[in-house]
Amino acid sequence: MASKKPLKQQQSKKIAKPPQVDLKIVSFGLLGVLAVVLYYYCMSFDFIQDDSFITYRYVKNFTEGNGLVFNIGERVEGYTCFLWVIILSFVKSIGYNFITASQTLGIISSMMTLLLTYLISSRIFPKDKGPFYSITFSFIAVMFVAFNGSFAYWTVSGMETGLFGFLLTLGVYLYLKENKESNTAFPLSSIAFLFAALTRPEGNLIFAVTVLHRIIVTLRTQTTGVNENKIKQFFTKNNTIWLSLYVFPALVYMIWRYTYYGYLFPNTFYAKTGSSIEYYKAGVDYVWEFLRSYGGYGIFALMTLFTLRSKKHFYEYLYLVMIFFVFLLYIIYVGGDVLRPNRFFVPLMPVFFILVQEGLNQLIEMLDKGKTFVYGAVIGLIFVGSYSYYTYKNEYDQILRYSELEKGLLRKMMITGSWLKAKQTQEGRPLVVAASTIGALSYYSEVVLIDMLGLTDKVIAHNPAPIPEISSRDVGWRERNYNVDYVLSRKPDYIYFSTGIKPSAYAERGLFTSLDFMKYYYPYYFVVKEQKFSEAIYKRKSDEDASKVPVTVNPGFKKSFVNLYNQAMNTSKDKSKLNEAISLYEQAIAEGPYGWGTPYQLMGELYKQLKNDSLAIQSYEKAVELDDYDVMSHYYLYQNSMKQNDTVSAKLHIEKIQKYAPELLQ
Repeated sequence: MASKKPLKQQQSKKIAKPPQVDLKIVSFGLLGVLAVVLYYYCMSFDFIQDDSFITYRYVKNFTEGNGLVFNIGERVEGYTCFLWVIILSFVKSIGYNFITASQTLGIISSMMTLLLTYLISSRIFPKDKGPFYSITFSFIAVMFVAFNGSFAYWTVSGMETGLFGFLLTLGVYLYLKENKESNTAFPLSSIAFLFAALTRPEGNLIFAVTVLHRIIVTLRTQTTGVNENKIKQFFTKNNTIWLSLYVFPALVYMIWRYTYYGYLFPNTFYAKTGSSIEYYKAGVDYVWEFLRSYGGYGIFALMTLFTLRSKKHFYEYLYLVMIFFVFLLYIIYVGGDVLRPNRFFVPLMPVFFILVQEGLNQLIEMLDKGKTFVYGAVIGLIFVGSYSYYTYKNEYDQILRYSELEKGLLRKMMITGSWLKAKQTQEGRPLVVAASTIGALSYYSEVVLIDMLGLTDKVIAHNPAPIPEISSRDVGWRERNYNVDYVLSRKPDYIYFSTGIKPSAYAERGLFTSLDFMKYYYPYYFVVKEQKFSEAIYKRKSDEDASKVPVTVNPGFKKSFVNLYNQAMNTSKDKSKLNEAISLYEQAIAEGPYGWGTPYQLMGELYKQLKNDSLAIQSYEKAVELDDYDVMSHYYLYQNSMKQNDTVSAKLHIEKIQKYAPELLQ
C-alpha cells in the first residue's frame, strides 16, 4: 500500500519554481566565446601595417638614447601616438620583442573593448524584461564589434588603434557611470580620456564633446538663458577635479611638445590637413564607405537618433549621439583616411553599435504592445545574426586581400631596406634616401630618410609647394603636400617609389617636372638572389655624369605630362589596351621634356608583347640614344644582339649594364 505524502509537501511540489538562469555566468560565458571568435578573426589576417614601422623607428631611436626622433638629430613629431610609443619603448627596454608585443597589446585592448561594450549595454542601459531579452540586448553591440572585419584587421595591425579604442570606450563607460552615481564617484573618466588623447589626438575632441555634454546636463533645467548660479553649479568640487585631472597633465604635455619639437601639434597634422573641396569630398566618400559597409547604407545612422525618444536615458543617449556625429563631421573635415579599411571608425564602433542596439530596443518597446518582449528578443537575435553574417561574408575576402597586399608590401620594404643598409655599410657613410612609403623601409635601412609626403619632415609639412598641374585632380593619395625643390636640394643618394619606377604619389609625380631629377636620377635595378627578389630604385648620378645628359624643356612642355605617363603605365596592365597605352606614352613624350628615354623603353616592352620586334628594337635604341643610363633598354638590346650573333654590340650593351647597374646581372 502506497504511503501518503503530507499535504504541505504535495503543495510545495506543485508550486516549485524552475531553476533561475544565472545571467552573470551566461553573459561572461558569451563574452568568452566572442573573445575567442575575435582572436581567431584577427589571426586570420595576422599582418603588420607598414605605417607601424614609423612608430617602431621612433621606439628604436628613443631606447637607444637618440631621443624621440625619426632621423637622428632631427626633432620632428612624425607620430600621433605618444603613449603607444612610450609603452612599446618600455616593452623593448625590459627585453621583450616590442613588435610582437604591439600585436598582442592590440588584441588584449580589443578584447577589453568587448567587455566595456557589454558593460555599457547591460549596466548603463539595463533591460528588465526577462533574461532572454536582457541578454540579447546586452550583446547585440558586442556581437557587431566582434564580427567586424575592420575591427579585427586594425586590432592585429601593430598600430595604436586597438589601444585608442579601448581607452575611448573606457572613458565613455566611466563617464556614464559617474553621471549615474551623481557626485559619489571619483571622476576617473577624465584620466581615461587623457590617456586616449595621449594615444591619438582625436581623444581631445571626444573629451571636448564630453565637457559640452556635462555643461548641457548641468544646465538641463535652465530654459531662459544661462544665469550665474548655473555656471557656478558646473564648477563643483567634483567637476573641478574632473577637469583638472585632464587639463593640467595635457597642458604639461603640450608645453613639453612645443619645447621639444617646436610646434603645438604633431607634424602629421600640418602635413595631412587641408581645407579644400577635394578634402571634404574625400571625407564624405570615406564616411559613406563605412555606412555602406557597416551602417546599412545609412539606415543605422538614422536608427541611432531613434534613441533620443527615451525619457529615462535621454541624456546618456544624447552623449553617445553627440560623440558619433561630431566625430563624423571631424572625419569629413580632415578628408577621411588613406589607410583602409575604415581605420578612423574602428575606435568609434562600440559607441555606434551600442546606439544601433539601443535604437532597435526603443523601436521594439514602441511596437510590442503586449509587453512580452519574447518576439523582440527573437527579432534582435535574427537582426544581429543575419547582419553580422552579411558583413562578415561581404567584407572578409576584401579585407583579407588588404592584409595580403600589406604583407607583400612589407616584404618588399624589408628586403629593399636591408639592401640599402648593406649599401650604407659599403659606402662607410650615412646614406640619404627619399621615399613616400617610409615605414619598414626606414626601420630596416637605418638611413637618413626624407619623407616626401612630409609626415616626418617639418620643411615639407610647413612649407609645401604643390604643383597645380599635377595635384588639381581627384585626391588619389590623400597626402597632397610636397616640395620637389627641397627634396632635390638635399641630394638624396636614392629615391624610392613603392611602385617601382612608376610615380604614384603626387610627391613622386612632381619629381618628373624637375629637370634636375631628370638629369641626376635614373632607374637602378638590383636583384637579391637568396630572396628571389628584384626591384628598381632611382639612383643619383655624379655631377660630372649628370652634366652630360641633354635634358631640356621643349616649347610644348606641360607639367601635367607626368599624369599621362602614370596613366600609360596603369593602362599597360590591361593586355587588351596595349595600343592605347603606347598612345598615352607618345602624348607624354610630346608634352614632356626632351632627352627623356624611359617612355621609349616602356613602349619597346609593349611592342614586344604585340609581337612587333622591329618597333620594339627601334624604341630601345631611341631610349639609349636619349639616355645612356637606360639599363633595361641596354639589356633588351644585348639579348637581341646575342640572338643576331652580333657579339660586338652585345659586349657594348653588357658593359653599359655592368657600369650603371651591375646588380641587375646577379
